[in-house]
Amino acid sequence: MLTDADRTWLIRRFGDGVTEWIDALPGVTDALAARWGLTIEKLLPGGNGAVFLCGVDGRHHVGGGTGALHLGDPAHGHAVLKLTPDLEVAAREARALTTWALTPAMVGLLDADPASGALLLEAITPGTRATDPARVLPELHTADPSGFPPLIMHVNFMFEVVITNLTGTYPAAEHARARELASHDVKQVLLHGDMHEGNVLQGPHGPVAIDPQACAGDPAFDFMDLVHDGHDLHGAEVDLDRVHDWIAAFKPLYDFWG
Repeated sequence: MLTDADRTWLIRRFGDGVTEWIDALPGVTDALAARWGLTIEKLLPGGNGAVFLCGVDGRHHVGGGTGALHLGDPAHGHAVLKLTPDLEVAAREARALTTWALTPAMVGLLDADPASGALLLEAITPGTRATDPARVLPELHTADPSGFPPLIMHVNFMFEVVITNLTGTYPAAEHARARELASHDVKQVLLHGDMHEGNVLQGPHGPVAIDPQACAGDPAFDFMDLVHDGHDLHGAEVDLDRVHDWIAAFKPLYDFWG
């Protein structure tokens, strides 16, 4: 069900224990497909689990999520099934998508199965990479960040787990700088948390963000990758000095990705 490359990445990301989740994935996916009236069509790129484009059965109605609709309607002939072995991550993403439910700049949540770490999401068409990804951020940053984990927790995870696992080295100095930035007394917003050009797709009415790692903190953090990659910010009000400070702190990650 997953490619060898996907399996290797997940083991690197989660450790050897994730093999049990990988082996159980076909059965879990079949059960969810039967429950939600889905036909698995193809595996999509997804770094922290498994993501599938699915056809939908018009006899089924999905009503548990923020984007509740009859999936068999002609405009909604597909949905996306996303699964992760990290149940906490799935629960936080579901909560974030619910918070952003009225924001067209974020993908809609149709339903969720917390026990299996599964989210059923609206399919975005045409779904190509958006040419103006920064346009989603002003809308996303208007949502209430109350109750979401602070940015410092996300920063610690990125340095202590992700960057260390990817590079084989723990960059203590850069981590200390990032922790300092996260502790500054600045306006707190609900951050996407993983805002890069691959996580903003072109929808029928404009760019739509996907795959949030929501946390509460400095809005400049969300602009980091977009500025690094040279995207137009379309006049967004953001402290560019702070954005460049974040880029400098995350230099080990940028160096790894080349």
